[in-house]
Amino acid sequence: MPIHKFITKRNLPLPFRPLPDSVSWKRKQVRYGPVRQGLRWEIFAQRTVKIEPQTSIKLELGFGVKMTKGKSIVSLRNKIIDKGCVLEDGTILEDVEDIIITIQNNSDSTVIIREGDSLCFIYYYVN
Repeated sequence: MPIHKFITKRNLPLPFRPLPDSVSWKRKQVRYGPVRQGLRWEIFAQRTVKIEPQTSIKLELGFGVKMTKGKSIVSLRNKIIDKGCVLEDGTILEDVEDIIITIQNNSDSTVIIREGDSLCFIYYYVN
C-alpha cells in the first residue's frame, strides 16, 4: 500500500481577517444593534414595517460608514427577496452618517417585516 495514503493534513483554522484601515463604521444607539460577521454587518429592523403591494418605503438603518477608498454594498435577506421585494439602490460610494435604503414591493401582497427581524447585510468592498 502506498505511503501517501497514511499522511493526513491538519485542519488549520482560518486566519482572522481584520477590518481594513480604509473603512470605519459608525454605529448608532439603536434597540437592535448590528452584528459583525467578518467583513460584513447584519442589520436588524428597528420597527415593524408594512410595505403595501407595488409601493416602496425608505428605511434608516441606524448605521453609518466612512470610507477612504472602496464601496459598501447593501443586500436584502433572501427571505425578504422571496416575498417579492427588491432593493432599489444598494451601493454606497461616499461617507454617510446614517444609511438609508429603499425597499420596493413588486408583489401583489403586503409584506410585513417584524421588529428585530434580520433585514439586510452590509459588505465592504475594495476595487
